[in-house]
Amino acid sequence: MNEHKRNVRVRLTTVNDGQEHVVDTDGEAYVRRGHTYIRYKETSRDLAGVTTIVKLGAGGIAVLRQGAVRAEQRFVPNGLAVGYYETAQGAFPLETRTSRVDVRFADGLGTAAWEYELWVGGAEAGRFQANLDVQEAEEAR
Repeated sequence: MNEHKRNVRVRLTTVNDGQEHVVDTDGEAYVRRGHTYIRYKETSRDLAGVTTIVKLGAGGIAVLRQGAVRAEQRFVPNGLAVGYYETAQGAFPLETRTSRVDVRFADGLGTAAWEYELWVGGAEAGRFQANLDVQEAEEAR
């Protein structure tokens, strides 16, 4: 299948213990083998030079990071998933227990929301809510 990449505006909002973190940036979206992929460069200083890919499908959501930080987090509806977070200083296993996943995408555009509990290196790191909004780049400005 020949994938068609489109320029998009990505807004990812994550809330943990009342603290909100927002990534609002340009990216690209494409559909391949029944999954939607959203790719963008991280905007925070902590993740400078890191590219994030969000893979969305019927089986859940995966967040993959490449660059100075390498990471993989998976969010499986009503399930437990194992991933990792790796920096030059070391690596940590990640576990997510996802209570809700709602993906509404068509042709690379749409919204997704998920809620999960996170463990880092076996220690509970908190409960999170994430909302992803992906629009055509021209429409978002």
